[in-house]
Amino acid sequence: MRRSEAIKLRHHIETAVQTLTDSEALEALVLHPEWGANTNYLADYKVRRGGRLWRCLQAHTSQIGWEPENAASLWTEICESHAGTLEDPIPYSGNMALESGKYYSQDGKVYRCIRDTGNPVYNALSELVGLYVEEV
Repeated sequence: MRRSEAIKLRHHIETAVQTLTDSEALEALVLHPEWGANTNYLADYKVRRGGRLWRCLQAHTSQIGWEPENAASLWTEICESHAGTLEDPIPYSGNMALESGKYYSQDGKVYRCIRDTGNPVYNALSELVGLYVEEV
């Protein structure tokens, strides 16, 4: 296969994986495009960075300093490998929207979300006690 054909096929693959559910997308992480600077991203577009899967929250042209892990207003991590129950809390790494009723863990502690954040938050969960979470 020629390089030009491989590049064309890669483009089709990267386009097709955007239609996968979050669970399917996590299973196909390596098929997603790697985040890059100076790239136009549309809302809901999924990229990988640092071995993690991210969803674009609002259309923008990326730049250095706006990497997914550094730009909570632009990106949220997709993490569905945990049920969000007391027995299987979702590991919280910041830059995540919290859902009411789900359980999250951070620094060896478990928290229950008491109200949706609506948007990703980046504070430590211990700083959000009483506002969005309660310690369990």
